[in-house]
Amino acid sequence: MNDDIITYPSLFNPDINITIIFKENKNYELLEKVFDEYGFGFYSPKHKTIMIDGEIFTDDDELNIDDLRFVEAHEISHLLLNHEGPRSDNDEMDADLGAYILLKKNGIETSRLEEVFEERHGVKFSENLLGRVENIS
Repeated sequence: MNDDIITYPSLFNPDINITIIFKENKNYELLEKVFDEYGFGFYSPKHKTIMIDGEIFTDDDELNIDDLRFVEAHEISHLLLNHEGPRSDNDEMDADLGAYILLKKNGIETSRLEEVFEERHGVKFSENLLGRVENIS
Protein backbone atom coordinates (compact mmCIF):
# COMPACT_ATOMS: atom_id res chain seq x y z
CA MET A 1 0.00 0.00 0.00
CA ASN A 2 1.25 3.49 -0.85
CA ASP A 3 1.48 6.08 1.90
CA ASP A 4 1.15 8.92 -0.61
CA ILE A 5 -2.29 8.12 -2.06
CA ILE A 6 -5.49 6.38 -0.96
CA THR A 7 -8.27 5.40 -3.40
CA TYR A 8 -11.68 3.89 -2.65
CA PRO A 9 -15.25 3.97 -4.07
CA SER A 10 -17.42 6.81 -2.79
CA LEU A 11 -19.80 5.96 0.02
CA PHE A 12 -22.39 8.21 -1.62
CA ASN A 13 -21.93 7.08 -5.24
CA PRO A 14 -19.94 3.85 -5.76
CA ASP A 15 -19.49 4.69 -9.47
CA ILE A 16 -17.20 7.54 -8.41
CA ASN A 17 -13.77 6.93 -6.88
CA ILE A 18 -12.31 9.03 -4.11
CA THR A 19 -8.58 9.63 -4.27
CA ILE A 20 -6.83 11.28 -1.35
CA ILE A 21 -3.40 12.49 -2.34
CA PHE A 22 -0.59 13.49 0.00
CA LYS A 23 2.47 15.71 -0.54
CA GLU A 24 4.76 12.67 -0.79
CA ASN A 25 3.07 11.78 -4.09
CA LYS A 26 5.06 12.80 -7.18
CA ASN A 27 1.96 14.52 -8.66
CA TYR A 28 1.00 16.46 -5.54
CA GLU A 29 2.81 19.64 -6.57
CA LEU A 30 0.79 19.83 -9.81
CA LEU A 31 -2.50 19.08 -8.06
CA GLU A 32 -1.77 21.54 -5.25
CA LYS A 33 -2.40 24.40 -7.71
CA VAL A 34 -5.84 22.98 -8.49
CA PHE A 35 -6.59 22.54 -4.78
CA ASP A 36 -5.58 26.17 -4.24
CA GLU A 37 -8.09 27.22 -6.90
CA TYR A 38 -10.99 24.86 -6.06
CA GLY A 39 -10.59 24.05 -2.37
CA PHE A 40 -10.21 20.73 -0.58
CA GLY A 41 -11.37 18.64 -3.52
CA PHE A 42 -12.41 18.58 -7.15
CA TYR A 43 -13.95 16.15 -9.63
CA SER A 44 -12.10 14.70 -12.62
CA PRO A 45 -14.85 13.57 -15.04
CA LYS A 46 -12.38 11.76 -17.33
CA HIS A 47 -11.36 9.48 -14.45
CA LYS A 48 -14.70 9.50 -12.56
CA THR A 49 -12.64 10.47 -9.54
CA ILE A 50 -12.87 13.08 -6.82
CA MET A 51 -9.40 14.21 -5.82
CA ILE A 52 -9.07 15.32 -2.19
CA ASP A 53 -6.11 17.16 -0.70
CA GLY A 54 -4.91 14.78 2.01
CA GLU A 55 -2.61 17.42 3.46
CA ILE A 56 -5.55 19.26 5.05
CA PHE A 57 -6.16 16.18 7.17
CA THR A 58 -2.54 15.66 8.17
CA ASP A 59 -1.89 19.36 8.88
CA ASP A 60 -4.95 19.89 11.10
CA ASP A 61 -5.24 17.63 14.15
CA GLU A 62 -8.90 18.65 14.62
CA LEU A 63 -10.07 17.19 11.31
CA ASN A 64 -11.31 13.59 11.32
CA ILE A 65 -13.03 10.97 9.15
CA ASP A 66 -16.38 12.79 9.41
CA ASP A 67 -14.72 15.89 7.96
CA LEU A 68 -13.34 13.78 5.12
CA ARG A 69 -16.86 12.47 4.47
CA PHE A 70 -18.11 16.09 4.47
CA VAL A 71 -15.65 16.96 1.68
CA GLU A 72 -16.64 13.82 -0.23
CA ALA A 73 -20.39 14.51 0.18
CA HIS A 74 -19.88 18.14 -0.87
CA GLU A 75 -18.18 17.08 -4.11
CA ILE A 76 -20.77 14.36 -4.82
CA SER A 77 -23.49 16.99 -4.27
CA HIS A 78 -21.96 19.13 -7.01
CA LEU A 79 -22.36 16.15 -9.34
CA LEU A 80 -25.91 15.36 -8.23
CA LEU A 81 -26.89 19.01 -8.71
CA ASN A 82 -25.29 19.10 -12.18
CA HIS A 83 -22.92 21.94 -11.28
CA GLU A 84 -20.54 22.34 -14.17
CA GLY A 85 -18.83 25.62 -13.27
CA PRO A 86 -17.62 28.19 -13.10
CA ARG A 87 -17.58 28.05 -9.32
CA SER A 88 -20.26 30.21 -7.70
CA ASP A 89 -21.29 31.08 -4.14
CA ASN A 90 -24.78 29.66 -4.73
CA ASP A 91 -23.38 26.37 -6.05
CA GLU A 92 -21.07 26.10 -3.04
CA MET A 93 -23.95 26.67 -0.61
CA ASP A 94 -26.13 24.17 -2.42
CA ALA A 95 -23.31 21.60 -2.39
CA ASP A 96 -22.99 22.03 1.39
CA LEU A 97 -26.75 21.62 1.81
CA GLY A 98 -26.65 18.53 -0.37
CA ALA A 99 -23.74 17.23 1.68
CA TYR A 100 -25.82 17.68 4.82
CA ILE A 101 -28.58 15.53 3.32
CA LEU A 102 -26.13 12.82 2.19
CA LEU A 103 -24.36 12.76 5.54
CA LYS A 104 -27.61 12.57 7.53
CA LYS A 105 -28.95 9.84 5.25
CA ASN A 106 -25.83 7.76 5.98
CA GLY A 107 -25.77 8.42 9.73
CA ILE A 108 -22.62 10.56 9.57
CA GLU A 109 -22.03 13.46 11.94
CA THR A 110 -22.93 16.89 10.49
CA SER A 111 -21.76 19.15 13.32
CA ARG A 112 -18.66 20.44 11.48
CA LEU A 113 -20.74 21.33 8.42
CA GLU A 114 -23.24 23.17 10.61
CA GLU A 115 -20.41 24.85 12.53
CA VAL A 116 -18.63 26.26 9.43
CA PHE A 117 -21.73 26.98 7.35
CA GLU A 118 -22.11 30.64 8.38
CA GLU A 119 -18.40 31.31 7.87
CA ARG A 120 -18.56 29.70 4.42
CA HIS A 121 -21.85 31.22 3.26
CA GLY A 122 -22.69 34.26 5.38
CA VAL A 123 -25.91 32.79 6.83
CA LYS A 124 -26.54 30.46 9.74
CA PHE A 125 -27.29 26.87 8.85
CA SER A 126 -30.97 26.00 8.99
CA GLU A 127 -32.79 22.92 7.76
CA ASN A 128 -35.23 25.39 6.17
CA LEU A 129 -32.54 26.01 3.54
CA LEU A 130 -32.70 22.37 2.41
CA GLY A 131 -35.58 23.21 0.04
CA ARG A 132 -32.92 24.68 -2.27
CA VAL A 133 -31.63 21.15 -2.93
CA GLU A 134 -34.74 19.03 -2.56
CA ASN A 135 -33.82 16.96 -5.64
CA ILE A 136 -30.80 15.41 -3.83
CA SER A 137 -31.67 11.80 -3.11
